[in-house]
Amino acid sequence: NVALVSLGDLGESKNCDHNPNMPTELYAGTTLCHETAADYLSSFDVPYEVIGGNHDLEGIDEFATDEENLQVFLEAHGKPTPQFVREIAEKTLLVGLGSTIFREAKYTSHEVIIDDAQMAWFEQLLIDHPADDGWKMFIFTHAPPNGSGLRVLQENHVVNGCCWLNHSDDQKCRKFIELVREH
Repeated sequence: NVALVSLGDLGESKNCDHNPNMPTELYAGTTLCHETAADYLSSFDVPYEVIGGNHDLEGIDEFATDEENLQVFLEAHGKPTPQFVREIAEKTLLVGLGSTIFREAKYTSHEVIIDDAQMAWFEQLLIDHPADDGWKMFIFTHAPPNGSGLRVLQENHVVNGCCWLNHSDDQKCRKFIELVREH
């Protein structure tokens, strides 16, 4: 039971000579970017899942809103929601939570924001699959959760030194790691 998981930021955040009609268009987050990534990821001939990174919604020259951009991302990758769960062995799950905001980020587009609907879904998933019953989960996000002990690679987000999951909202930032610790 094999699956591939991509952790997002599927395209370059610069012009890649991909649109002759708009030579200044950024490539990351465009329809072409997602279709190309979907072709590549499906070429491994195993099911794949993808976590949306913040730059996967960066198609600012093509889309007016994050919601429009997210819809194209989901359609290109055959995903009904930004999150996923896949059972890969008995009582063993792959779980993914994806960023859903770029333009509408309160402070900076470098934020990785897991929305309230995904957090509620994740909490219910943990309740429905208790560790005490033998469930194991591999949980994927685009950025490390604060409190996990993982360190940010500053070369990736040196612009503002951020990159923690939901880092601009103290309560939401803590929510993820508190759920993991509780369950």
